[in-house]
Amino acid sequence: MSSLNKINYREDQIPIINYKSGTMAVPAVPGAGKTFIVTNLVAKLLEENLNEKGKILILTYMNSAVNNFKGRIKKILEEKDIQKHNLYEVMTIHSLAVKIIKEKPEIIMLSDEFNIADDLQKNIILTECINRYRLSGGEKIFNFFLKEQKSERWRDISLENWDRGFYDLIGNAISELKYKDITPDKLEENISSDYKGMLRIVLPIYKEYDRKLKQQGLLDYDDILVLGYKALSIDDDLRSKFQNKYTYVFEDECQDSNEIQGKIIKLICEKNNNLVRVGDINQSITGTFSSADPKYFKNFIDNADYCYRMDMSNRSSKDILDLANELVSYVTKEFNQVECREALEDMKIKTVPENKGYKENPKPENYTINAIKYETWKEEIIKTVRFTKNIKHKYPDKSIGILVPFNDHVSQVGRELENVGLEFEELGPNSSNKRKTLNNIGYIIDFVLNCDNINKLITVLDKAFIHSDNELCKKDFIEILKKYNTEELIYNEEIQSNLILDTHGEIFKGFKYGVDSLKEILAYPIVRLDLFILFIGEKLNLEQEDRAIVDYISFYVKFLISENINTNLQDVYNIIVDTRNKVFSHIIEVVYEINGYEPSPGSITVCNYHKSKGLEWDCVFLLGLSEFNFPDNVNQKFQCEKWYLKDKYKNPEAIIKKEIDAIIEGYNGIDYEYQTKINIINEKIRLLYVGITRAKEMLIMSTCSFKDEVDVGNERKRQNPCIYLWKLNNYIKLKRGK
Repeated sequence: MSSLNKINYREDQIPIINYKSGTMAVPAVPGAGKTFIVTNLVAKLLEENLNEKGKILILTYMNSAVNNFKGRIKKILEEKDIQKHNLYEVMTIHSLAVKIIKEKPEIIMLSDEFNIADDLQKNIILTECINRYRLSGGEKIFNFFLKEQKSERWRDISLENWDRGFYDLIGNAISELKYKDITPDKLEENISSDYKGMLRIVLPIYKEYDRKLKQQGLLDYDDILVLGYKALSIDDDLRSKFQNKYTYVFEDECQDSNEIQGKIIKLICEKNNNLVRVGDINQSITGTFSSADPKYFKNFIDNADYCYRMDMSNRSSKDILDLANELVSYVTKEFNQVECREALEDMKIKTVPENKGYKENPKPENYTINAIKYETWKEEIIKTVRFTKNIKHKYPDKSIGILVPFNDHVSQVGRELENVGLEFEELGPNSSNKRKTLNNIGYIIDFVLNCDNINKLITVLDKAFIHSDNELCKKDFIEILKKYNTEELIYNEEIQSNLILDTHGEIFKGFKYGVDSLKEILAYPIVRLDLFILFIGEKLNLEQEDRAIVDYISFYVKFLISENINTNLQDVYNIIVDTRNKVFSHIIEVVYEINGYEPSPGSITVCNYHKSKGLEWDCVFLLGLSEFNFPDNVNQKFQCEKWYLKDKYKNPEAIIKKEIDAIIEGYNGIDYEYQTKINIINEKIRLLYVGITRAKEMLIMSTCSFKDEVDVGNERKRQNPCIYLWKLNNYIKLKRGK
């Protein structure tokens, strides 16, 4: 008998761990232990030599998940002394596609010298293509779609909103075009000079983006998937090689799979037919900004040889699991928007049996779920932070997650946490902590551009160099510095020496290192701006992740110079401090999330609902549960409807999808705007489900009646709670009444 069988598997895990061959679907509820069962099943198959003719391939969608799987499988094999580390591979689906292409690039007419444009490079290139389009005559068409506004203020607000969402709109359109095999040339053939649709604005950017990728010998991630599938489809030997190489294929988080990813996996599994797909339809929350669609996993569930559900979870208390089940029951059985009743799969979460040796569910002493309605958004934030502080004081080891609808909200909550002196972690591109390196480089460049400005110097020293736990002493020292000018502080060593008498050694040490570093920075010959950025980074004594940020800033600056040789230091400063810059936001997200994030005991985390997936906290706050953020019917206001665009174009994502499909099959009678709203309702339901199931012991859900204080009393500005909060609150009242 296998030594691995000594593990005490739960009732819902036993049929999965006994898998030998064939296609197997594993729908699994949140906290069911998907990674645990996959890693142990892989190890069991290796131990029993069931893959003796090939390797086991584990596919996932995040690099952090790849590292997690590798570490866990390696540990299990070492504990069991199984010497088969070379008989399994863990990678992302994109890495698999790259391996396929590199085997025979010539069959899809590529040279051996192609490179991959990672998301950061793509972001940089696409951003510049958009900027170039607008600066070279495209601004008129860009503004054509905007609704006319009476005041200059509202014109500026409209333009800012259109500008903010434009990158994602174009990026998603290009991805959709590539997946539908519509090249820039083919798109141009289908768009006349007087074309009035939204693809008229996509075409020139798509052409320029495609040209730049080819010019630099690059493929983006969409190209990789498309070409990987084409290569497997047209070359029998290549397909056979990969089919023989991998005896088993496991796909994790497959609710996030798209059509072409599924086709690649299906081709590789065609010979051995050993495919295990694990996921949770109820946690499919990426479809509105990617090509992912849970319908592909649904189809697999219906057609697989075996389907075993992992429906037990030890993550949350029974009360929280019951609440999640109540949401499932309401949506699948009572929901008024009938088309959305399949948004959630009707799979109830069960608690783990007690006294069986399993890790059991938390058991709070009291009912710890609540729903609260506030007057304003500001009050919702302030009261949430007050609750957080009280919980932190009473239960210092409990982890707390504060979930909000948008990234802007993350920063707003973060500022209030700072105001009350609570330490926290922000998960988002505009996190003040994660933007610290960007900001510090910005402060330094600002000083270099204004080197006689004492306030600029003091800001640099304060923010980038002087670090102390004694904020009062630091504040007093900063006040002393204001008596001098920049030349005295940087170059007069006598004044520097006198300052040591006025403060603690730690503060003076930071000051001295700062002025010496700035002296070197001011003396650095600014011939190459990218090298200047790297030099500044050296002086900041950064950790590995922050050094990676500097490297990417330098790379971006080098790219900007290659596009425009007149780029100067002021231009670089303006780009660095622009929090709306998609490039730096993406750099921050990629660099800080490469190794994943795990809330530690006693920590406070602020993030949007999407970022919370895969995480868990003892206590969770769910903010912003209004009907605008979580709609329930197509007649409500939707985020996809852009108020600042002309009525004809107010749902640009739906319009572009409609126009793309028309190129392939002609107009098909589908109401794309209606379907887009249905998709959003479905995904928002799943997003709320994800939020609820992040909580282990305590859950507080909230909404507010008015977004702004000035709107209080204006009934036209009042926002209603989402219907889900209303339904769940009725359930909570019943439970509390027992």
